[in-house]
This record gives sequence, C-alpha cells and structure tokens, in this order.
Amino acid sequence: MAAYPDRGLKAPEIRQYIERVRLTANFGSGRPQPTYDEESCKLIDELFSLMGRLKPYYPSGAKALWLVADRGSIEDFGDLDEYLEEEYVENAAEFEELWRAEYPEEKVWMELLAIEEERYGIRSLSLGGGRVYWQQSGVARESYVTFITPLANWLLESVKNRIAELESGTYNAQIEAELPPQHRTGTIIRKDFWDLFPEQREAFFKDLTNEEIEEFAKRVTEQPEDSRAFMGRVYDLTADMFYRYCAIGYAANHYQGSELSPREQYYRNADGRDDGLKDIDPDSPDAFSNWCQHRVGGGHPFEVCRGGNSTHISLYVHAQEDGGYLISLAGDAWNRTVETIKFYLALRRANIPVYLFEGKTLVERVRETEKIGIVPEGVFPDYCGSHFPDEHIIDFMNLPYEERGRIAAKTVWQPIKPAEFVC
Repeated sequence: MAAYPDRGLKAPEIRQYIERVRLTANFGSGRPQPTYDEESCKLIDELFSLMGRLKPYYPSGAKALWLVADRGSIEDFGDLDEYLEEEYVENAAEFEELWRAEYPEEKVWMELLAIEEERYGIRSLSLGGGRVYWQQSGVARESYVTFITPLANWLLESVKNRIAELESGTYNAQIEAELPPQHRTGTIIRKDFWDLFPEQREAFFKDLTNEEIEEFAKRVTEQPEDSRAFMGRVYDLTADMFYRYCAIGYAANHYQGSELSPREQYYRNADGRDDGLKDIDPDSPDAFSNWCQHRVGGGHPFEVCRGGNSTHISLYVHAQEDGGYLISLAGDAWNRTVETIKFYLALRRANIPVYLFEGKTLVERVRETEKIGIVPEGVFPDYCGSHFPDEHIIDFMNLPYEERGRIAAKTVWQPIKPAEFVC
C-alpha cells in the first residue's frame, strides 16, 4: 500500500513547531527544561505508551517509526506579502522557487525517535532530526509554557497509523519499497559518481598526471597495510630536519613562501599549536627526542598543512624502541588527496622513509574504484564508518538533489532494518 501523508498538520507547520521548540527550550540532563501545556503532556504520554510496544531500533535504545507529512500548498509554506516585506524574495516567482527548493516532493518523510530512560527519568522525542520534547523528572522547569498540542495530536495520530500498519504486516514492506533514497544508507563507486559529475573529476585530476598516479600506486604497494610492520626509520632526527621534510612537501604543492627558511614555511602553513617545538635547539637530536617524550600535548605540531577537523594533512613522528623514528603521513580528505599524494611522492623521492595512512584507499580513489558512503539526510557526512560495519569507507556524502535518481540507480543500498514489536 502506498504511503499516504498523515492528515492534519502540513510539513511547513510541523517544521515551525520544531523551530519554536528549538528556540524556546533548554535540552539536556540537569538543565532547566521546558514546561509543556497539559493537553500536550497527555497526548505525549499516550504516544510513549504506543512506542513502548516496539523494540529499540538503534543501539542508543531509541525506538523509531517513519511518519509522512503533506508539503501542502504554497500558502501553507508562507505568506508572499510577508516574504516580500522582509525582502527574503523579490517577487512571486522567487517565492515559488524557494518553496519548491525547500519542499521539492509532495510527501515529506520524517523519522520519529523516542527515547525513554527510566533510570534517569528521561523522555525525549525527535522528529526529522529536530528535538520536540524533553522531560527529566526532578529537574526544574522553565516558567513559560511551550504549546505544542497540534503537533502532539499529529504525532499521536501518525503513530497510531504506523502501529496499525505494523500489526497488519504492511509497514516494513512499505518502508522498504517507498522510503526516499535521501533517507537511506548505501555505497556508490567513485567512477559511477564522477561519470554523472565529470566536472568534479576534471577538477580533481587537473594537477595530477598519469605518471604520478602510476608512481604513487607502485610506491604504496611497497608498504605493508599495517603501519606497525613498516620498517623504515629515521635516526638522529632534529627539529630542523622535521621542518625540512615539511618544506619538501610544501614545494611539491607549490605553496607560497618557498623563499623562506623551512622553519618559517612550517609556521606559515602548519596549525601553529606546536607544543613548544619552536623553543628547542633546532639542531639537537637529544632536544628533539626529549620534546617528543615530554611535550605537554594539546597542540597540533604534526598538522603541517592546516585545515578543518578532518581536512588537514599531518606528518607524524613516532619514536620507536630502537631509537629511531617512524615518519607517517595522513591526509585522506577527498579535497586534499592530490596534495597528500604530491607530499608523499616528494618525500619518497628524497629517500625519506614515510608511511602513508590509507594509502591503499587513496590508490583506489585515483583509480576511481573507491566506494563512497551515502548516509541519510540529517547525518553529517563525516566519521560515518559505523554506518558501514562490513566495509572500509572513508569518504561520505548525503545524497545530492541534483541527479538524485541516477545516483540512486547506481547505488548499492543497505536493506532497511525492520521495525518490530517487543513480543
């Protein structure tokens, strides 16, 4: 049976309630919490009673059901005159374009997550990634009242519908057949993705030659998959030597400032939080060894090409029991891949033993055989390896709207875990 939108509130109205709760509520254990109107609380109690019949869906203990709302008409989205007055749009055509951009499909699917932790007296509801209800027994409530009765009514009726479908045996088949791809998890081969977006392929490879790709692949095959088995060592390492290694990588990537000393280049391009590296004798192996063993920590001295939390490049130095150092390079963000490859090749060409983390996967990336992980809308596409427990995936994305159907057709989707009753 085709999924039908749950009657009552339209999707824009539901999002308005979610936003209202977000702006007025303090969520979190031990913090002042919102006070809900009495009628809403009764409806929420009944909702939790129904959700209590389900087995936990996620490791967190959250119970889950998919609800469907109608996007409604453009009038449900907003008032044109208000949008014009606030200068959000300049005319009716822009207003309609905005409406269709935010609600491109007639049905809006939202996952309801319910968590009830009796040990802490906590009840929590999230809808479509937005928290709509939080209560913890014994915690002071805010003086104002958050009125969500229409939303609570819609949630309760929607849950009743889903429970009835689960009882009749139609719910899970319906979800498997109709849940839109942007809410699913799967993998697509990079070549298949770049075939749909050739401009991305062109931009990726514009500074990388076929000869460099072949050399890179050959050198990576020479290193073991486990860094602990890598036997390359550098002895009598000093701070100045470390700076020179960095400068070799900067030069390979044509960083500005090549006329500066290696030390100056490092402080121009690295993170800067060096744990006191700049204060030691730059030519003393003993000083560097002592710094490695006793540095305070908390800094990022090995983040040699600064970037975001997952988009920087690091040149690590690991002291070994034999008195030498294992040098390793890490930089597997897709938009830093070419920089990392050039950095690695330059060090290897200079006969500096260096281990490249995720080397095999980066070879697959430039060969276009790498799998890209697609994670559901609302999941930030970073550090999502737990979504792919049986595969090694390091690059993730949400399903873009552009070419969505063609991407989905090339994607291998994971089966959707069925919802089940406790009994």
